[in-house]
Amino acid sequence: MNFFQPVQKLIGKEREGSKLRKVHDLARTPYRRALESGVLSEASRAELDALRAAHGPLALRRRLDSELERLWPLRIGGRSQVETA
Repeated sequence: MNFFQPVQKLIGKEREGSKLRKVHDLARTPYRRALESGVLSEASRAELDALRAAHGPLALRRRLDSELERLWPLRIGGRSQVETA
């Protein structure tokens, strides 16, 4: 599910003479739309909230930083190209 990228949904089309005018609603994430619809049970909502927290931008950043820390010792010769110049 898309938690972070808002999307505008087409809600209607209006014809003005020979032109077609499209009407969109406010940009919201599918996650937000699901919450606002009121069709989710409390268990589903809690599951989505946990999923969002586990895969949020900050969690992704922490995971990337930890993987980079694991990679730094594996540099060729133990020194970076910048240090040798």
